[in-house]
Amino acid sequence: MAAGTGWKLPFTKGVGHFRAGKYQEAIDCCVEALTIGGDEATIYDSRAAVYQKLGKLKEALNDAKAAIDSQPDHWKGYARSARLFLQARKFDAATRMVELALERLPLDQSRQREDMAALRGQIDTAQDAARKVLSQRAYHFGKLPVEIAATMFSMVLEEDHAYVVVLAQVCKNWRTTILGIPAFWETLVLGKNRAKRKVKLWRERARDRFRHLTMLETFTESDFRPTLQELSAVTWSILRVLEFHGSHWNAIRSQLPSLDSTVFASLDSLTLQFPPIQSVRLCLDDTPAFAWRHLRLANAYILDSSDLAKRIAKLESLAIDNCPVGVQWNSFLHILHRNPNIARLEFANTNPALTQTIPEDEEEPPSVITLPHVARIDIKSSDVLANDLLPRLITPSLDALHIAMHRQRLDRCMTWLAAGQASRLTSLSIQRSPITATALIDVLMAASALESLQVTHVCEVAPRILKFLATPIEVAAPSPTQDDEGIRGDGGANEPVRRVPCPVLRHIDLSHCTDLSASPLIALVKSRLSEAQSPVVEVDDSEGAQSSSPQVHPLESINIDGCPNVDADVLPWLRAKVPSVSCVYLTKKNAAWKR
Repeated sequence: MAAGTGWKLPFTKGVGHFRAGKYQEAIDCCVEALTIGGDEATIYDSRAAVYQKLGKLKEALNDAKAAIDSQPDHWKGYARSARLFLQARKFDAATRMVELALERLPLDQSRQREDMAALRGQIDTAQDAARKVLSQRAYHFGKLPVEIAATMFSMVLEEDHAYVVVLAQVCKNWRTTILGIPAFWETLVLGKNRAKRKVKLWRERARDRFRHLTMLETFTESDFRPTLQELSAVTWSILRVLEFHGSHWNAIRSQLPSLDSTVFASLDSLTLQFPPIQSVRLCLDDTPAFAWRHLRLANAYILDSSDLAKRIAKLESLAIDNCPVGVQWNSFLHILHRNPNIARLEFANTNPALTQTIPEDEEEPPSVITLPHVARIDIKSSDVLANDLLPRLITPSLDALHIAMHRQRLDRCMTWLAAGQASRLTSLSIQRSPITATALIDVLMAASALESLQVTHVCEVAPRILKFLATPIEVAAPSPTQDDEGIRGDGGANEPVRRVPCPVLRHIDLSHCTDLSASPLIALVKSRLSEAQSPVVEVDDSEGAQSSSPQVHPLESINIDGCPNVDADVLPWLRAKVPSVSCVYLTKKNAAWKR
């Protein structure tokens, strides 16, 4: 290295060009200074800074290495290399350069040491961020054991089994996993789209083992008979769910001999839905008992209903839609009596016979039927069913009762509820059905656990119901315990306790109650907001002692669609107090008609 100082003039010019952003001129000056024989460590380090500004990291790293080679015991070259490696996202090399720079930094240069420590912190932060991004982009699924992957897929397919095709198209690994597990293909749904081809494909993937078979109504519009011939070779020994929608039930049974009485009796769930009413026989001579837990019938006239009632005893849900039960009503009652595990009942377009002569060889059904596990009952489009059936039932676990379009006034049904069946009720829905406010108030008095109330398309009911729900009622206080009597100054006499009706009511739907106005709504909301601030004292009948119930819940939703007497001016206030308020006076269709 030359001892002269002639190199400093071009170097100084280069520093000026660098500060002015003239990077190429700065590089030329550095080259000239090197040619003259200037301080290589200083010049290389400076030119590395210029290359760094230009984004030429390779050239910058070469100059930083040259600066280190010229003065290996000086810290600046290592510091420059650390910054360049950080910019190049080579974090391990950058960390190593910082350590080498700190080793060569004098202890008295505290500022420079702080800068190096800050640089190391930047490197660590950038490295953690890079690892996070890499982890998000990494393909972890391929590392999972097949058993775990299969469990994950099973959880997704529980909600919608048709999604199996979508999952198989995500990537090669997913497709390999899904195609390699026959259990994912044990559900076969046949419609109008290439049914025969689908059967061949599903048979191969499921290895002729199907647990769920669904035949849609559109299935008969496609290659019906060729598809049945393809299915005739299948062994149905593990079939547990059978759903049939259509009018060719007898043809299905005759052309699938492998779907014999043993398989039929061992089903877990059976659905028969015919377009017009169709007469069918469900019982066979060699099937003494059925294992069905779920039975759904629509538009079916069961010719052997009496035999059917004797052969099923494990039902957990029963749904009947437009199935004539007039002369078979006693058989239907026997089904309920002999299946105490039923948890859900659904009836639509179903009416019992008002009077029925019981054959001499048939046992008379009990007058009262106990169903200890029934949690939900739905009745729709019936004349008298709610009044004729429900009062014959004892349902200590009833949680939800929904009645719609019941043509007879619900007097006996409401009396049955108020007598004790409503004690555990959390959801009550009365739609388009005649009912008196007095009868419904008696039910609400007993329904202390009610969370959702729906009363729609009725008149002369909603205002009185809201007034009742907004007014605290008095209930008799429990008798004092022996310990209480010893400390009470009034000789143990108890004052009545005030209680808010239905204290946990959260959702109320009074849509299309045309006589509803704003004032009872406001009173109800206000009462719930004020009472929600303090606990309510109630009577615990099971213990015979006084207990404090949970706080009264403010309303979470109100539906007053089709209630034109509710002033629009109160809606902002309601929406400020209740999270969800729906108030649609007219649909677009009706509004257009009125115009």
